Amino acid sequence: MDNLSFFRRYIVPCLAGFLQATFLWAILTYITIYWVDMGYSHLQVGILRAVFPLVSLALMIPFGVAVDRISPKKLIIASQLIFALSIAGLMTTQEFWPTMLLLAVGGAGSALFNNALPSLFYKTLGSGIRGLKLGFFTAGILVGYGLGSLLGGYIYTGLDMNAIFLFSLAGTVPMVLLSLLLADVPGTRVKISDYRADLSSKSVVVFVILVFAFSLHGGAEQSSFSLFLNKDIKLDMESVGWLFFIHANVMALLSIVSGYYGDRVNARGKGLAALYYAGIAVSGLTNIMLMFTTNFGNVLATRLTHAVGDSLTLVTRSLIVSNLFITSRMGGNLATIQTTITLGTLCGSIISGAVPGYVSGFVIAGAAAVMAVIYALIVKPKF
Repeated sequence: MDNLSFFRRYIVPCLAGFLQATFLWAILTYITIYWVDMGYSHLQVGILRAVFPLVSLALMIPFGVAVDRISPKKLIIASQLIFALSIAGLMTTQEFWPTMLLLAVGGAGSALFNNALPSLFYKTLGSGIRGLKLGFFTAGILVGYGLGSLLGGYIYTGLDMNAIFLFSLAGTVPMVLLSLLLADVPGTRVKISDYRADLSSKSVVVFVILVFAFSLHGGAEQSSFSLFLNKDIKLDMESVGWLFFIHANVMALLSIVSGYYGDRVNARGKGLAALYYAGIAVSGLTNIMLMFTTNFGNVLATRLTHAVGDSLTLVTRSLIVSNLFITSRMGGNLATIQTTITLGTLCGSIISGAVPGYVSGFVIAGAAAVMAVIYALIVKPKF
């Protein structure tokens, strides 16, 4: 393991996360608008957006255990083939039920990738400047998230949704080629009881509650944010893309800063709880503030403030995970955290689809995040 080059250990996973986010979010940012314009109801859109995380939820923990027992590299390559199958199918149908089935296939591929790549990165992370490394890893994903949204907006404006599908389908080719350069970490035998022991402490339980509360707003973002910008704020596709791009890149820069600061806190032997609580609280409060926005400038200002909270939360959360769990069982334990994220996203998506308006889901998610921080301050976990 120590003989791995810096490029294979750190650069390739960051590039893989960046590219996957680019191709995925080119689709996810606009597919809700595409469905609404096809005549789907807001509830149908909420159901379809829930399928992706629901399948991920069902498969995340089995995939996590598999990541500890099988080479993560092979599973990452397999995830790209599944993702390609899903996109190819979505290009051929506009019917509700086939679309739901194909989203289920895509959810399986997403669950596999979202567990295997981060687990591999943690397994090869090493002991030095972990926060900064995780900050760059997070930043790569965030830049891809913003770039995919921006490119998708231009493609949708100039062509149509099928062109976005084709763009992302073509992207699986460089993704597979890049995955071949990843480190190949051998699997190990792990007992289920070992995972149970890891996850049973009070600190881990409170951490999971915070992860869930924070993740609720992810469902609102996926099911309603593009619609809010397009239908309520009256932004065109390109402006939607630019807002996502600016927000994501600010978050990426702040993630690196957060990683650097997290390392300094760790080096002084202090816990990361205060940083984590601050990030969740800022994220929650700025989600509530969306109800007062009326134009591009208002939304951008709110989202840039929101970026401070999200970036601090994401990087601090990753650093806490690296402190809480040992690398040999990282796949299964990280799968529990990813499952919690997915469950929160799913619930947020369903809530956003069920409540009236496109911004109500953000207000509910923001309130839940703030209440979770208050609960953690009372309970006082150690992380």
